[in-house]
Amino acid sequence: MPLFAYKGIDSAGKTVSGEMDAAERRSAVRKLSALGIKAIAVNPLAGDEATVHPEAGPASESDEKPKKSLLRLRKRQSKSAQALSFLQKLLVLLSAGLPLGDALRLLSLRLSDPVLRDLSQVLWRKLSEGSTLAGAMRDIPGQFNESTIHLVEAGEASGNLVPILERVVAYMEESAELKKKILSSLAYPVFVCFIAFGVVALFLFFLLPRIRGMLETLGGDLAWFTSLLVNASDAALKYGPFMVGALFIGWWALMQWRKKPQGRAKTDQWMLNLPFLGTIYLYSNLVQTSNLMATLMGSGVNTTETLRLVERTINNTVLRGKFANARKQIQEGVNMATAIKRVRYMPDLAMDILTVGENTGNLVNSLRDINRIYRAELQQSLGALTMTISTGALIFAFLLVGLIAMSILLSVFQISNALAA
Repeated sequence: MPLFAYKGIDSAGKTVSGEMDAAERRSAVRKLSALGIKAIAVNPLAGDEATVHPEAGPASESDEKPKKSLLRLRKRQSKSAQALSFLQKLLVLLSAGLPLGDALRLLSLRLSDPVLRDLSQVLWRKLSEGSTLAGAMRDIPGQFNESTIHLVEAGEASGNLVPILERVVAYMEESAELKKKILSSLAYPVFVCFIAFGVVALFLFFLLPRIRGMLETLGGDLAWFTSLLVNASDAALKYGPFMVGALFIGWWALMQWRKKPQGRAKTDQWMLNLPFLGTIYLYSNLVQTSNLMATLMGSGVNTTETLRLVERTINNTVLRGKFANARKQIQEGVNMATAIKRVRYMPDLAMDILTVGENTGNLVNSLRDINRIYRAELQQSLGALTMTISTGALIFAFLLVGLIAMSILLSVFQISNALAA
């Protein structure tokens, strides 16, 4: 019978470990549960196979369902909203006092969303085989990010899964809210621009040809301003597809270049140097980084591991390079505020707050203060951007409508003169 090495938490809250024999991993977990030990990890020893005992017979149809669920999950594109929704529902059950295994089993039976139901089923299956929740989450690539898995792992190891899950869910909710605000701030200006271009297209490609046809029938001439718009309309119809094709090819070439390390670094630097937008991009990254650092360190993750996990979540290669440089200096003994200040990763105000927090031993609170201050700055910048774009789009739309109205009036005068002649 295979031997398993186990690690768990006994009824007194102490971490225990040892070895035991069992037909399979699930049997080992049941034996530990009967002894009053909550299993954290159960793994076969080297040379022993964790196979099902021959008496267990062939795999049942219910055993095949989790495999199919895992296959479906891997085929689907991971979305952070799905992970957040699942963790929110799991947290509700765990906070009510339900054991982790029972909570996952209940979710696999009660959830109406097929993706979340499949996810719960796969996790419950792996948990029943002796895996930890963090290990089961790690076995589903792309569904949960590494920082979330590491926090769950820390919660299981310390026996404080529910409080840490609360922090994880709060962090994910704040990140989702930030993305929602950014998208909603840009929705109205985009809509105004779309309407403005729609009005112009309606005039150039529908009304103007009819006006020109009427004037040609009556023998009149188009006004110079109307003729200018007609020529612009003809040029748009003639060369427009080529211009759209050229823009598409240029965009495709830029994206291909961005896939290369040099192109990625260059375009990331351009994004940071953009007027006004670069500041918003920097603040957005700072809000995300400070929030995640505060969550990890506040959950008991050590500084070295926190910095390593946070570095992996930074998408901009320029900022990631600065953060990596600061992390190396911190590992060499330089304090965090000094290292981050040297690489100029944060604005001066954030550095002052971080320095005070490090000197007073309240680094987590300082990171939360930085997050709160720059979240407000980001919202203010987004509001100013929205106002600027909306005002510019409205002015542009009014000018176009005014030019079109002038063109129509001049055309009407030309038609009147043609009729009078």
